Amino acid sequence: MMARVRSFRVPKDGPVFFDAIVERSHKLIQHGIWEGLHITKLRTWLANFQTDEERYFAACVLDSLIYRSHEQTVALTNQLFQRILPDLLRLDPPPVHSASLDRLRQEIAILDPGVRLVPVVTDNNPPTKSGYIVARLLRRHLRISDRWIIQPHTVGEHIAAGVRVFLFIDDFLGTGQEFEDFASWVRLGNHLPQIYGAYLPLVAHERGIENLRNKFSDLRIRPVEILDVSNNLFDSTAHCFDDGINTSEAAKLFYYDLLMRKGIHIPSEHACGYGNLGLVYGFSHAVPDNSLPILWWSKTPGWTPLFAR
Repeated sequence: MMARVRSFRVPKDGPVFFDAIVERSHKLIQHGIWEGLHITKLRTWLANFQTDEERYFAACVLDSLIYRSHEQTVALTNQLFQRILPDLLRLDPPPVHSASLDRLRQEIAILDPGVRLVPVVTDNNPPTKSGYIVARLLRRHLRISDRWIIQPHTVGEHIAAGVRVFLFIDDFLGTGQEFEDFASWVRLGNHLPQIYGAYLPLVAHERGIENLRNKFSDLRIRPVEILDVSNNLFDSTAHCFDDGINTSEAAKLFYYDLLMRKGIHIPSEHACGYGNLGLVYGFSHAVPDNSLPILWWSKTPGWTPLFAR
């Protein structure tokens, strides 16, 4: 096995590639494209990688990183409410004709829109949970009134009051497990037959979409951005290690060895992120645990994460 791990090598232009990726990353931060990520944080994360092979691997990770700044996340919420949701309501209209997105706005908050927005959180989640963050973005940037953003445990009360349209908001759908936990907590399965329910994550992986559609046939799922197997760093379709001498499999074995050598102990089923989705994806406010742990792991002394979770 060690012989296979050592098959991951630095190509002839590896050092030049590393310098180019680091320089590009600095510029992305300086120009605000990676706003919220600081150069000091980048440098301390890069310091985790000591050997030439490790540094080259880190450069490949950075080269593949999809990073959504605060402004880009706001743009995703705009796309959700200006295109995705209106299209859903037009093609699959709710049974209640009085439901109105326009009435969600603060300036006319007196009129009940017949719609409720529900952050995908539970009572155990802190205020920093992503569902709350998306709710704050909707309040601040789309002027959605607090009156129509409700706590999950009150869904039953609003159904009893006659509300039938519920929009479940979140930033990221990975395997679907977190939403399943949420659905179990709010007893969503009991409510779905009598409501128009839509789950609207800003970003979703196709595996999670498929899993939830299989479990909740009455739930509409409409993300803004969809990820698939090509977003797995170690999938051959991602082409992350097409440098002429390495393969995706060799890179994956090297990564497993890297985790062991750095003391990052994670169950094998989550070594490439929760559900082994192998993502290299982050928001300015958080990074999904479906992304590689080397981006967010903070439990090992001597290892500095690039992102907070």
